[in-house]
Amino acid sequence: MPRKKTSRIPKKFARKVTPDTKRFVKRKMDRKQKRKKDQWKRKVRKMQMYLENIRSSAAKWTAVTILLTGTVVFCFLLFSPIIQLREIKVTRLSPRLDIEEVQNTLSSLFGRHLFFLSSFEVTSLLEQSITDIETVSIGKEYSSVLHVRIALQPLVARLRIIEPDDIDMPLGTGSTIDYVTEEGVYVTTTAAKDTQVLPEILIVDWGVRPVPGSLLIIPAFIERMNAAEIAFLRQFGQEVERRTVFVRAQEFHLRIGDRDLWFDLKSPLEDQLERYRTFLREVDIAETKDYVDLRVTDRVIYQ
Repeated sequence: MPRKKTSRIPKKFARKVTPDTKRFVKRKMDRKQKRKKDQWKRKVRKMQMYLENIRSSAAKWTAVTILLTGTVVFCFLLFSPIIQLREIKVTRLSPRLDIEEVQNTLSSLFGRHLFFLSSFEVTSLLEQSITDIETVSIGKEYSSVLHVRIALQPLVARLRIIEPDDIDMPLGTGSTIDYVTEEGVYVTTTAAKDTQVLPEILIVDWGVRPVPGSLLIIPAFIERMNAAEIAFLRQFGQEVERRTVFVRAQEFHLRIGDRDLWFDLKSPLEDQLERYRTFLREVDIAETKDYVDLRVTDRVIYQ
């Protein structure tokens, strides 16, 4: 049976609403609204906790996936025969580098696992074979290629190795194949370019003939000789015509005009130059026909 439509109570039958009743109704409505808000907050909090659980689970599974993938890749690199050195590409930054010599030096590395082949090991092999290496850059191209870039020490002088008894003999002509690097290493090459601008050094008093690749002149010796040559040009206006190095005696002679000036490494260069200044004040340079010895501490010997 359908219900009748509700309608307001006639005013004459309605009870008067007291302030207490209003406060009661207001409190009841406030509690009802508060319950609704609390229910909504609980639903939001549950949803946040659910999403947080999903994110936490996703992060855990992602970490597990990455770990498993890394393990598989590592095992592949560790045990796969595909990752082996089968080709070496050499880039030479110096034209006198012998690529065939580099290939022969590194031939023992063929078949090695490329992943475990260290740059230190490759560099060590090269430095043992090629003593005038300046820099080595190593790169790997998986799965089988090793890239090597090599720069050699720059050449600082041309060498003429002569017998000690032949020092006063006229020097012959011809192409130079003997050089010394900035680190004092003796090298022989026909591939060096623009070497005519390099100064020439006569090597005498060598005892046993120098072997290419050996340390012939220590770097400090080269620096001292270059500094002396520059000092004579700047301070005295005298140009060096010939440079002679006595390997065993560790001294060098600079030819200026028709006389040699003798230097060594035992005393500072400035002290030896000061002896030469004193000598020029006291003695007419024309009196010297052969040499001026500046090595002795308290005197200058000349002939």
